[in-house]
Amino acid sequence: MHKIRLGPIAIFLVVVAIILTTLATLTLATTNADKVMAERFASVTAVRYELEAQGQQFLKDYGEQAAAGAVTEADRSRTFENSGYTLEIEVSPPDAAGNFDIVTWHLKKDWNADDPYTHIWKGDGQ
Repeated sequence: MHKIRLGPIAIFLVVVAIILTTLATLTLATTNADKVMAERFASVTAVRYELEAQGQQFLKDYGEQAAAGAVTEADRSRTFENSGYTLEIEVSPPDAAGNFDIVTWHLKKDWNADDPYTHIWKGDGQ
């Protein structure tokens, strides 16, 4: 009768199981982090697209008013805000044909001191 030695095989299988468990845990953590970042990116993109749509609507309305000759100095600039983002638009006065140029189209985000990324270590120089 032959004896089967399970010692080395059992140790090998335990090591393989630990490695697979570690890789599965890392995969799950990475997938969750990717999902969170994708959701953040989607919400930021939706906000930015909404501001862009409002800006385009302003340009359309301004163009119609300029063609009708019904623009005033106060109508030349507009600021739109949404979720901490601001879109500032300024256009030039219309010419005789009602054409105008975009002088400023500036999309920015207000600085937030409570942003978790402001506390990231930036190196030994701090």
